[in-house]
Amino acid sequence: MRRIVVGDIHGCSKTLRALAEEEICLHREDELYLLGDYVDRGPDSKGVLDYILELIEKGYKVKPLRGNHEEDLLKYNQEEFRYLEWHLGKNHSLNMLDGEGLQQKYAGFFESLPYFYELDRCYIVHAGFNFSSEDPFSDRDGMLVQRDFAYSEEHLKGKAVIHGHQPAYIDLIQERIRNRDRIIPLDNGVPYVKKHKVYDHTRLGGLCGLDIDSYELYRCLNRDM
Repeated sequence: MRRIVVGDIHGCSKTLRALAEEEICLHREDELYLLGDYVDRGPDSKGVLDYILELIEKGYKVKPLRGNHEEDLLKYNQEEFRYLEWHLGKNHSLNMLDGEGLQQKYAGFFESLPYFYELDRCYIVHAGFNFSSEDPFSDRDGMLVQRDFAYSEEHLKGKAVIHGHQPAYIDLIQERIRNRDRIIPLDNGVPYVKKHKVYDHTRLGGLCGLDIDSYELYRCLNRDM
């Protein structure tokens, strides 16, 4: 059995499928942890969700987390359907809607998602932890949007943190893994395949998976865009 964590997918369904089936060669005995942000930016948010749900239905041990983009869609679904329709239309996913908002299978999936996992040797979280909070493990905003946090021995007690949310260059990801760093980013900005005003797109554009026991890194370059 392997335990593998996969970074932010952002609507890139072909890339996710290729990473799981061609690079990782996923088996039913493996545990697959997903860091959230399955939707937006890429061309096929619905396809990403359908593939995740398909794996679960087939008996694969998929353990998905909630990202800030899933949280946003739930918020729009509950409070402002008109904005939700615009949001999903912009991201090529209007087929996730029915007459009352998000189709129940997607809304129910989002609502079921936890904010973090604690394992024997690491914490897995979408963004990070706000260690200035009275209880970082109850601070949902921190776990969804925190950036540039420092390691807290008091709270983490030697366990690593594996997170996504903020695109990280592949050389930084590789360095953190090679050094067994206690904070490891896995979001390699899979949708950023073209020249960007902020990021160096030549060091992004990949979907990463990390075996948390062997520290083997899997990477698949974008196949959707």
